[in-house]
Amino acid sequence: MLIIGESLNATRKSVHDAVIAQDVEFLQKLAVDQVNAGAMMLDVNAAVPNRKEEEDLPWMVEKVQEVVDVPLAIDSNNPDAIIAALAVHKGRPMINSISGEEEKLEKLLPIVTETDCDVILLCMDDKGIPSTIEGKVQIAGKVIELLLTKGKKIENVYVDPLIGTVATQTDAGVLAIETIKAIKKEFPGVHTAAGVSNISYGMPARKLLNRIFLSLCISNGLDGCIVDSRDQELMSSIWATMGLSGQDRFRSYMRAYKKGLLKG
Repeated sequence: MLIIGESLNATRKSVHDAVIAQDVEFLQKLAVDQVNAGAMMLDVNAAVPNRKEEEDLPWMVEKVQEVVDVPLAIDSNNPDAIIAALAVHKGRPMINSISGEEEKLEKLLPIVTETDCDVILLCMDDKGIPSTIEGKVQIAGKVIELLLTKGKKIENVYVDPLIGTVATQTDAGVLAIETIKAIKKEFPGVHTAAGVSNISYGMPARKLLNRIFLSLCISNGLDGCIVDSRDQELMSSIWATMGLSGQDRFRSYMRAYKKGLLKG
């Protein structure tokens, strides 16, 4: 299970303000806190309106990697910003993300296929996010075929089913789980990854729903998650589910226990 820390994202006001202020101390502490809590990779997004993202994103990458030794998921829709960030990144990165959207695909496909990296593939195209499992699988298949044709390895691709919210669609959780299963079956060797918190948007006791839903997803083939790794209860659920579903013989669970990270 690849655990990606979600918090270094300029859509969050605190990070947005830190990018504008060039607050290195804040960003570095946020990075260290996520890794110390169990994140294996950190998502970094520096997209602030009316600023030069092609300067801010590599700056953030450099400052974050001064204090942590995990790889980063370069999160941007700006190809120039991604290229600039990749140029300074230490180690093997991830690109977040590519999709079936024609303009985005045209711009990012060369970057993704010419870089030794993992990539997150969003199940959406110019028509938006499909409402059916079949629609999402079809989009994933189209982009995977392009990636493979250009030399990308299937095991370097993480497909994101794009999870809906049960507040407006009560079967959103079931749809997401079945989509994960369908993708794994249709494309042997591919990985799946998702942010789970959208499932609970608009609902009470969101953290409870997030924990239970994430455990269900892991049990049904989810290989990676983008989460707030500082949430000890959520992280504990991940490690417990990995052990109980036979994924790692409780190695992650016991490591977390020895570090004092488990919270029951």
